[in-house]
Amino acid sequence: MAWITDSLRTAIGSVAGLNPLNRAATALPNVFTHQLALVAYMSSGMLRKVIAIPADDRVREWRDWQASKDDIALIEAEEARLGLQAKVKQAEVLRGIGGGALILITAGDHAQPLKPEQIAQGGLVAVNVVSRWQISGRNWIRDLASPDYGAPTMWEVSSNGKQTPIHPSRVVCFRGEPIPAGGTVSDEDAFWGDSRLLRVYTEVQRADETQGWFAALVRKAKLLRIGIPDLDSMDEDRIAKRVGLIAEGEGILNATVFRSAGANGDAGETVTDYQVTWTGIPAVMDAFDQRVAAVADIPFTRLMGRSPAGMNSTGQHDTDNWNRAVASGQNLETKPCLNQIDPILLRSAGVAQPDEVTWKFAPLWTPTEKEEADTFKTTMDAVTALMNTGAIPEEAFNKGVQNLLTEREYIPGLDQALEEVPEAERYGGMAEPTAADLGGDPSAIAGQPRTTVVAGDAAHFFADAKPRPLYVQRKLLNADELIAWAKSVGFTSTLPAEDMHVTVLYSRTAVDPIKMGESWNENEKGEIAVKPGGPRAIERLGENAVVLLFASSELSWRHESMVRAGGSHDYGDYQPHVTLTYEAPAGIDLDAIKPFTGRLLFGPELFEPLDLDWKSKVTEA
Repeated sequence: MAWITDSLRTAIGSVAGLNPLNRAATALPNVFTHQLALVAYMSSGMLRKVIAIPADDRVREWRDWQASKDDIALIEAEEARLGLQAKVKQAEVLRGIGGGALILITAGDHAQPLKPEQIAQGGLVAVNVVSRWQISGRNWIRDLASPDYGAPTMWEVSSNGKQTPIHPSRVVCFRGEPIPAGGTVSDEDAFWGDSRLLRVYTEVQRADETQGWFAALVRKAKLLRIGIPDLDSMDEDRIAKRVGLIAEGEGILNATVFRSAGANGDAGETVTDYQVTWTGIPAVMDAFDQRVAAVADIPFTRLMGRSPAGMNSTGQHDTDNWNRAVASGQNLETKPCLNQIDPILLRSAGVAQPDEVTWKFAPLWTPTEKEEADTFKTTMDAVTALMNTGAIPEEAFNKGVQNLLTEREYIPGLDQALEEVPEAERYGGMAEPTAADLGGDPSAIAGQPRTTVVAGDAAHFFADAKPRPLYVQRKLLNADELIAWAKSVGFTSTLPAEDMHVTVLYSRTAVDPIKMGESWNENEKGEIAVKPGGPRAIERLGENAVVLLFASSELSWRHESMVRAGGSHDYGDYQPHVTLTYEAPAGIDLDAIKPFTGRLLFGPELFEPLDLDWKSKVTEA
């Protein structure tokens, strides 16, 4: 039996090296140091993704510069010449593996300090990437009172078989998270910090082994179980020949050749196919990969490149969380490194005033045109509501709105156009009028009362800004359409077209008309339009007025702003409406009438003294 066992062991062991599980178990070492991290990175596709994805996303959209067009062109050209974006990505990959650095190459002795003031245009010759295993520190600073505690006083880079000294001011280090200090941690390890690769190595190894088991299971799905009579009486050579013959038949003829049962109770050889149950295997594999994603702190959908699973899943939550994580890494790790490079880069690019240039990382996600339009509308609605409160002085408010529009780039070229506008006009401030402005009227210059046109309508004006009861209205410019509709639904008479209007303010309280300000949402002609549709109603107001009620946030906000500025309102809640008639036919069923749903176009605001006897002047046609 010992001889038979040894023969089987030899036959099986001769092909043991072909087992993928054996290879997977030794592909990555169980315990390794930073020096072996690069080997692990190169041997596992999953490890590569875990390290490369954060590095790629941090620099994918790169930077948005805040400077003049000419300076931005110079900076971008210099970055392209140096290949800075790609090299920062390489350094970020090395940060994830165990640490890396960018070496700033200029003319002169690299062992000497590098000061930005020394750099002329084109003075930054090159930016090169090295890993922590290519560069070593000398004379580590251990003085706790030093701001450079834990850093070396000089670096050395191995190049062409010799050590080249590099001053720390020329080395931009991409370091990992700090390692807890202790007696077993070397100066090098303490400086470069932790490796993201080491953090996820165990979970990636398990996931890779699971993949190896699954691959072996796929191969095993075609496994044959061969029963050979009197196997224990065969020698090693006969076993090998018999198994080889069966395998040859499988490979050449796609058929299994074996000895069938014979006479005299000869059972013959038996061949049994191995049955594999696949149920649940994909879920188990996903569980290992999800563990990798959790430890790597990368969303599973991003790591695996798969659509989210589950009903109504969009993956937007994962995407938002990942974008926030990337932005955090950009600001806490990548940006400090770039801030070391920029004073040198800007001067090498030829920027005249580098200290005035700023930048920020470009957004990782770009909204669609519809999303941008919705955001703009929401923002402008909020701006309008804020303006209508009157809480912010006009000039300060205009400055804030212009800054908002410029920073968010809602209107391309707005900042350049505003720079061409005189300061006194740019923010809505009114310069003191000159004699030429007032037609040479010396009394006006002397501070005497002069005619003031309110709301841009020359037919309705006040001679001064003396407080008085005030009425503000807007004429309905398309009144003919509303009158035609009213006649079609049973109204025998209506107000004349020229009298149809919407009241904006009816103030018995005396107010200064100038303090009422101006409307925000009107067009260049002073008009506002209420879009077709929306909530509409036909109702009676007072004793016999029949009106068309409609919704308009612009008119409601405008009315509210006038009340806040001192006006009054004597009719309860303000509801925009147009009066149709004061002589509705007897028996008309207003509830059965479908309201007018067309567009309502109103003209400029008309400011007038309040006329308490207006009812006696009403006529209908």
